[in-house]
Amino acid sequence: MMNFIPRPGQKEVLEYRNGKLAVPAVPGAGKTTVLANLAADLIFEEIPEDKKILIVTYMNSAVANFRKKIGDFLSEKGLPRSRGYSVKTLHSLALGIIKEKPEARLINQDFELIENALKYRWIRELCSRWTAENGERMANFFSFDKNSYRFDKSSEKWKERDFPSFVISMISHFKMKLLSSDELLNMIKYSNLKKNNILAPAAEIYAEYELRLSQSGLLDFDDLVQHSLKLLQEDSDFAERIASQYTYIFEDEAQDSNKAQEKMLYLLLGNNDNLVRVGDSNQAITGTFTLSDPSIFRDYCSLEDVEVQTMSVSSRSSQDIIELANYLVKWNKKEFEEREIEPLEEKYIKAAAENDPFPNPKPSGYRIGVRSFGDWKAEKKFLARQAVRKAAEDNEKTTAVLMPIGYQLEDIASEIIKLGGDYQIAGSSSSQFFLTEIEVLLKFLTNPDSEENLKLLFEEVFENTDEEVYQILDDVLTVQQNHEILFPLEGLNRDHFEMKLRRKDDFEEFFRKLNKVQGWLEASLELPPDELVLFLAERIELEGKKLAVAQNLALEFGRLLKQNPAWKLDQLTAELPAIRNRIKQFAETLTEMEGFEASPDRVSLSTLHKAKGMEWDTVFIGSITSDQFQHSDEDYFMSEKYYLSEEIKNPKAAARAELEYLLNEKKEVDPDKRAREELISERLRLLYVGITRARENLFLSTHKKRGNWEKEPAYVFTALEEYINEKSRE
Repeated sequence: MMNFIPRPGQKEVLEYRNGKLAVPAVPGAGKTTVLANLAADLIFEEIPEDKKILIVTYMNSAVANFRKKIGDFLSEKGLPRSRGYSVKTLHSLALGIIKEKPEARLINQDFELIENALKYRWIRELCSRWTAENGERMANFFSFDKNSYRFDKSSEKWKERDFPSFVISMISHFKMKLLSSDELLNMIKYSNLKKNNILAPAAEIYAEYELRLSQSGLLDFDDLVQHSLKLLQEDSDFAERIASQYTYIFEDEAQDSNKAQEKMLYLLLGNNDNLVRVGDSNQAITGTFTLSDPSIFRDYCSLEDVEVQTMSVSSRSSQDIIELANYLVKWNKKEFEEREIEPLEEKYIKAAAENDPFPNPKPSGYRIGVRSFGDWKAEKKFLARQAVRKAAEDNEKTTAVLMPIGYQLEDIASEIIKLGGDYQIAGSSSSQFFLTEIEVLLKFLTNPDSEENLKLLFEEVFENTDEEVYQILDDVLTVQQNHEILFPLEGLNRDHFEMKLRRKDDFEEFFRKLNKVQGWLEASLELPPDELVLFLAERIELEGKKLAVAQNLALEFGRLLKQNPAWKLDQLTAELPAIRNRIKQFAETLTEMEGFEASPDRVSLSTLHKAKGMEWDTVFIGSITSDQFQHSDEDYFMSEKYYLSEEIKNPKAAARAELEYLLNEKKEVDPDKRAREELISERLRLLYVGITRARENLFLSTHKKRGNWEKEPAYVFTALEEYINEKSRE
């Protein structure tokens, strides 16, 4: 950290001491480092010991990153690493507020958060029940006649997939609007909406879902924001007490904010005005599946009482890649001016100065390529082959393939394996699942008479063991049963085994392992199941993430034992499938908190969405087709369902427009048009994010066919192709 020398833009941000500040920051501008440095300066110079800076961000990985960087800066100043600040995700902040006063929202003190798998299962069940009970109402949604041969197929698709997806999205929307199900149903009941409106089914299922949550003592993530915000709004003394802890509030990734989150931040400001919001509206790419709205940050930047300091210098990418990203911004302004939309704000990246301690990469030649393939099969083979070659070329440089959608990554991963290459999934907890050894042990301990369980234990728990050890076990099992091996009448000793086995080189190792297994069995009879898990994790020397997950499993067992005090180990182990998703979520959160580190000898695979915040030396962006990066009304829009009637072909847009009419008497003339414009804008920003992940080398590609589906290269691809080809000829 001692080498940190602020650049133009960064210097001005570091001079901030009070009031409202907006910091638009281009990709690679070093916003986390600057915010961390500013926080440390303010803690050192301005903040009393009993006060804090609150830093709100949206990713667990960002929380860990902020804590480390602020801690480093504070340490340089001779202060404790944890003094004077609190870094929270929005949901952890909301959770803390609710836990201060749960009774005010009629919430049980011991409430739990519903896991996503159970939430989706409930909503699918409720949707299925609604469609079964409301056949005539549902039939009115379709563009096909009930007797049409296409009706049944469309009806099935709606019921199984599209309807539950629509309802899940709308429930989040209702909660962010701070609407209870009772309020919403009353509004619809006394409104003049059409009888067959699309809002009512979502509202009715919302009411059933809320009832289930309440009866089960559960909340979902959207409840956290809803309840905490209502608590702050309803009780000014409580809001003042919470706000009094903080002298400053920093918001990271402000382009991903929404109205409810913004209200919460303003309430937490209390009587002071010290708010710093940092973001990049050109990297607002989550609106499709969240309620984020990039206009919120843009509007904040335009307020009269807000000072704006732009950080436009970035040393991440080569000059050629910076120029391509800037060209996309310039092209976007010219292309969409007449349509009165602005997908990308006119904000350009500048390279670092020549004498900067961290200069931009300077690869030789023009290192940006572009190509259109006849079909997806040819494109995926090419991308895999070139990525594997690039990863093998330099063991210090990183390589990534970024795609619009997840299933394409699976195809490319298969091609990489065929080529003998290796890959890693960016943002994933990797291919291994962290319960493996503990699960195998528990399986054995609940059924120690099973030969297969004992063999599996040796293979999974005693990995990296010489093959002869496994062979000795096989030989022993041909003449003895498990209990005779582990608990012979005369006690476990070497003489219990045949001489020819005892003479083998690896017999002593086999015998030591057998002693360990016997000890684990004895412990399972004496220790409570939750303590047993911790004991086993210690004995098999789990470390890092695997140890943390085992500790989390022990907590889950403890929770189940609290509800069912008489349960034994076999009953708890039988519950593993039910709690697997909760454990998996915990493992993925750990991975996210650690942050993703690209390995130079493996190809990183990521969706464009998950690539945000990351960078690689070489980046391949594939499948830049018109169905993924839309431009005109003729393009394919996945959100529009061809089988629904014209008024609700985009059910989410139609329902939101109906709700807006109820709340504000504001009638949307063409909600489909607005939804299309929002998607076109977001997909263009998504491509911009992908381009700005690359340091030295960048390759863009598209294809014209996938199976029998004819495709068109995206309109923006053609524009970039012309620019790249012209530049490469210079």
